[in-house]
Amino acid sequence: MDAGELARLLAALEAGELRARKAAQVLAGVPPSEAVALLGELIRRADQRSDPEAAALEGLLRAVRELLDEERLDLLYRAAEATADLEVQALLARTEPARSFDHEKEEWVDREMRARTLGERRALARTRDRDMLTRLASDQDPTVVRHVLENARCTEREALVAASRRPQRQEVLEEIFRSRRWSSNRRVRRAIALNPYSPPSLASAALAILTAPDLREIARDLTVTTEVRVHARRLLGNRRGEAE
Repeated sequence: MDAGELARLLAALEAGELRARKAAQVLAGVPPSEAVALLGELIRRADQRSDPEAAALEGLLRAVRELLDEERLDLLYRAAEATADLEVQALLARTEPARSFDHEKEEWVDREMRARTLGERRALARTRDRDMLTRLASDQDPTVVRHVLENARCTEREALVAASRRPQRQEVLEEIFRSRRWSSNRRVRRAIALNPYSPPSLASAALAILTAPDLREIARDLTVTTEVRVHARRLLGNRRGEAE
C-alpha cells in the first residue's frame, strides 16, 4: 500500500474513532519501516489541509497518540531513527515539555469552583450555562474538561481557554487533542502546539496540519522547546518551499 491508497482508504471512513482504529490497524500490520514511510509521506503531503491527505493524517495521528501500544511505538521510533525520518521521530519523542505543571505557578485560581468536589464539577460540566462552562474549561481535571468539550453548548472560546491555560496539566492537553469535536479545529491545535506545557510529541502532532503562518509563529516562539520550533521549520519546508 502506498501513501495515496492509504489516504483514500482512511478519508473514506467516518472521522473519529472508526478512522483512527483503521489507521492503527494499518500501522500495526505492516513492517515498522513501511509504517514510518507511510506516516512520514502523509505528513509531508498534507501541506494544504486538503482531503484526503489531511483527513488520513488526522486518523493516523490519533492512532499514534491513543491506540498503538508502547512496544509498537518503540519499534516505529527505532525505524524512524534508522531512516532518519525526523518528522516521524518528532511525533514519537519522549522528551519533556518546556515547562512542568506546578500549582504554585498558577496566576489565577477560581477558588469558588476549586472548593467544589470533583463529582460536583464533573456534573456541572454538563450544564447549559455558558459562563459556568467557561469557568470549568479552566479546570485541571481531564474528565471535567472532557465533559465541557462534549457539551453541546461548548464553543471555540471554551476549547481555547482549556488549550491555552498556563500552567496546564499534560493529561488535560491530551484530552483536548483526543476531542472528536475540537481536535480538528485549527485554532485549538495551534493553542496546543504553542502551550509550553505540551510535551514535544503532542505539540508536534498538533502542528502537523497547521498552516504556514501558524508554523512560522511557532518556529519563532521561545516559550516552546527547541525541538518543537525546529519541527515547525521543517514542516514549513514542505509548504511549497516556504521555509524560513
